[in-house]
Amino acid sequence: MTDAGQAMAGLARPMQHAVNNLVMVLQANMDSVLASLPPEDRASIRLARAAQAAKDMDALMRAFLRLGRPEENGVLDSGRFLASVLPVLTLAAGKPVKLDTTSTANLAPRRPAMDLALLAAFGGARELPRTTPPHITLAGNTLLLNWDLPEGCRSSLEEAGIAVDAQMGVTRLLFPMAP
Repeated sequence: MTDAGQAMAGLARPMQHAVNNLVMVLQANMDSVLASLPPEDRASIRLARAAQAAKDMDALMRAFLRLGRPEENGVLDSGRFLASVLPVLTLAAGKPVKLDTTSTANLAPRRPAMDLALLAAFGGARELPRTTPPHITLAGNTLLLNWDLPEGCRSSLEEAGIAVDAQMGVTRLLFPMAP
């Protein structure tokens, strides 16, 4: 990694902390004002939308900033892992991604390597017909995608520790389980 890349990676954690602090101030103030307004009031409806946008912005910034952080390993619930990376995966897919979760499992993700490999994989959703929305199903440590992987993506997934089984428009990604 270049000196500039290392400097950027070093800023990822403090930047995430600073963004979190700013969003907390916004959220606390909006929640305070919302509590004083009748729910059906137009200002209340607008403020509720703004509060949701602040939450969505926080999730997106967290997911994006995680991509630049130094490698970290740890045990994480697959549902929490997917929720933390889904905002940027949706951007890579180019349209909203429908998620179904049947079960979760404890994973040992190599981050940000897994996040970045998934980012490349979700680019394949852009090739879906307009009438077919991207759909993923999380079942424990398995993630099913309703699209084919982009060319050259398989190797980056495998290097990140994700096993791949792709057949006839359905892609199965197996995340490494925690010991």
